[in-house]
Amino acid sequence: MLRLAELIGRRLRVTALRADTDNIDGWWNSIAPRVQQEIITGQSALSRLARDYLRAHAMAAEGIALEPVVVDPDLEQIATSLRVTGPVAFKTHMAESGSAEASVRAMATQMQGSGVRLAMAGPRETTMRTFRERRAVEGWRRAGQGKTCAFCLMLIGRGAVYSRESVRFRSHDHCHCIPVLAYRREPEPPSVRRLQEQWNTATAGTSGDGAVAAWRRYVAENDL
Repeated sequence: MLRLAELIGRRLRVTALRADTDNIDGWWNSIAPRVQQEIITGQSALSRLARDYLRAHAMAAEGIALEPVVVDPDLEQIATSLRVTGPVAFKTHMAESGSAEASVRAMATQMQGSGVRLAMAGPRETTMRTFRERRAVEGWRRAGQGKTCAFCLMLIGRGAVYSRESVRFRSHDHCHCIPVLAYRREPEPPSVRRLQEQWNTATAGTSGDGAVAAWRRYVAENDL
């Protein structure tokens, strides 16, 4: 799923780098419908892949015949996010830098990130809606894919502590994390226990914002 989302993100980056900087609004109005449709198509495809995966995972893990709740794309959210990371981001950077070339690059980076996030919203939201509406699922944990930032590593290290009454899954641009459903209470996997031990080591004698800052330094110094 991530590969398809990253492909969509790269395609958005290429599109952004070809922007008409002399008429950014005209350029955006001409390409926005196509870009939005690409996100909608990709997000829908990934939602269906998530549905199939969740069915297979539930059966393999617990012998449960789970019927996932597939989430449809939020058209307004997609349009708004693309506009903010597209022409709005370009204009903001232009006002600060005065460089059209640098502003196009900044816009391209932001659009690539938002493209991945919007595409991955399909499987992420399908997983979380299934969690909320299917009582066979008891909890969920955050899992990383590839290089993971310090903040997300901190959340992954909490393990399967998330319930229907706790926080919802959140992601940021360029984030590859996904929610993974849990069907019963079980020991945390070795990777999570290792992160918990590293957190305790890195944050010893600290708390609050100080602990988060210490963790960020630890992750950077140890290239986690």
